Order: sequence, then C-alpha cells, then structure tokens
Amino acid sequence: MGQDDRRKYHRRTRQSIISFHLIEESGEEKSQRATIVDSSTGGLRLRTRRSMARNTRIYIQLDSEEWGEELTVHCRDAALGLVEMIGSVMWCLESRDNPGEYEVGTRFLGQVEQ
Repeated sequence: MGQDDRRKYHRRTRQSIISFHLIEESGEEKSQRATIVDSSTGGLRLRTRRSMARNTRIYIQLDSEEWGEELTVHCRDAALGLVEMIGSVMWCLESRDNPGEYEVGTRFLGQVEQ
C-alpha cells in the first residue's frame, strides 16, 4: 500500500502562489510566500524557501470560490468568499525537485473566528 493510499482526504494538485503568516510563540506574525503543491480538505502541501519546525502555526487566507468544497466544509455558513484558516506544520523536508526549497505538509486546525 503506497503512502497516498493511506491518506484520509483526496489530494488535488495545484500550482497557486499564496502569502501566509507564521505565528511565532511571541504572537508576532511574519509574512511568507509559498507555492501550493497540492491540497485537500485536511490541509496543504507548500513549497517554500524557509524550513519550518513541526507544530509551527500558520495563518492562511484562501478564496473559497476558487477552492470550492475543499474549504467550504470548514465554513460555518454557506457564504463564499475569503476564508481565513489556522494551520499547523506537520512535516518539513528539503525538496528533491527544487534545491534550496522545502516541501511543507500542513493541516487545517480551523477557520479564524471573525
């Protein structure tokens, strides 16, 4: 059984550039850019130039109209638009395909309270 066979959620390949914020222990947020490699209702795989420690919290804004059901399952109402999510870094490895970059697996923890 391959690794993809054990996944809880189906993953979709993407090549979107996003901005996100690392949430430091001090509460300070540091803006970063990344490429979304793939996505699911459970989280994102990002490619970034910075290594990130496991359990690092990130703040992400995504357009639910572009993402559809993958994000609307996290929304409290049926309204579409900008969805603000908190995620957690699950793993981070050097990219085999892009030297000097990192692949980062994240999971969604929930939508930011408005």
